[in-house]
Amino acid sequence: MDTNQLKNVVRKGRISSVDGPGCRAKVVFEDCDNLVSDWLPVLQPFSGGSKSYYIPEVGTPVVCLFQMNPSGAGLSDGVILGAYYDSGSQPAESDPDIRSVRFPDGSYIRYDHGSLEIHASGAVVITGATVSIN
Repeated sequence: MDTNQLKNVVRKGRISSVDGPGCRAKVVFEDCDNLVSDWLPVLQPFSGGSKSYYIPEVGTPVVCLFQMNPSGAGLSDGVILGAYYDSGSQPAESDPDIRSVRFPDGSYIRYDHGSLEIHASGAVVITGATVSIN
């Protein structure tokens, strides 16, 4: 087994550009002379009948998984597994029991053991056949 190929199976990099409609991004690998990957799909929790959508922003640190490729296809046959925090980006929460999503405009959704807080910097729209608020 070629250890140089094995070193490139899991790589850390930063998002350099995004393709929203394609749900994919390019990643720059600063430790490899700023080598940029081909377009890579971004791993999603759902992509069948139920769908999710998340594209990391440019500059976000990510982990990528590549297939070992002796044919020389390099950094084109892989997937972006997800983002992680580094010294330039700290989590918005510190309590391991809280789940939250925070957005650059100040909007957020925060869950804490049955309590759900939604804050929007713009409009909040709720639609449904029946909407109950108590």
